[in-house]
Amino acid sequence: MLHLDALTAPTARVTLSLAIMLLAGFLATRVTKKLHLPDVTGYILAGVAIGPYALNLLPLEVIQGMDFITDVALAFIAFGVGRYFKWNKLKSNGPGVIVVTIFESLAAFALVTLVMVFLFRLSLPFSLLLGAISSATAPASTIMTIRQYRAKGPFVNTILEVVALDDAVCLIAFSACTAVVSAEGGDRLHPLAILEPILFSLLSIAGGVLVGLILSKTADPRTRDHRLILVVAALLAVTGLCSAAGVSPLLSCMAVGTAYINA
Repeated sequence: MLHLDALTAPTARVTLSLAIMLLAGFLATRVTKKLHLPDVTGYILAGVAIGPYALNLLPLEVIQGMDFITDVALAFIAFGVGRYFKWNKLKSNGPGVIVVTIFESLAAFALVTLVMVFLFRLSLPFSLLLGAISSATAPASTIMTIRQYRAKGPFVNTILEVVALDDAVCLIAFSACTAVVSAEGGDRLHPLAILEPILFSLLSIAGGVLVGLILSKTADPRTRDHRLILVVAALLAVTGLCSAAGVSPLLSCMAVGTAYINA
């Protein structure tokens, strides 16, 4: 069987890799539909199957060169989630969403950390990092499943808001735990090291709100193409600036969508 690594033309390897990804995902969903499973389950299984640790159909350098796709995809997903944060709805169920988010995120954080320490006998610093990661929820799979089954209603809106907010909790918790772990390794723990991720998160949110307000004033609602180009360009710019600053674009792009839909 001819592997794509044997091809010398980089363009051929990339385009054929994309074709394999799309075809594998499509074929996997034919199976998951028969089993009455969400399409995202088929996408995950297809990715594992064609990846370097299974069938190894894709060159490793092609996979490593597609990291930017993750950030771009997250930007569009976060922007879409932002539309569920309408001010008139937040006034009624906002406090409840925040309470659910905090307890859901911190409960997962505490449970995973304790299990790693007392059951698997891992070190406390490493367990703290795993606990912080466990508090996050993948917004992509949630949104894809909701769209596939056309689910609507207050419960679905609450789920989307919680999914979006607990990623913010995860980012702050992970940054704080990283500072604590660094102190355990011999570095001195400064309060600024814990406050810094919170400050960066607030700045990214403020920047996203500003971009969303500017978009609402400049994008002509009567011309769909004009509006689409401006929104895509704004999201790519925000994602690039966040990546340059070492900040996740999730919160900022979510703020863009929230400000845009409310303005």
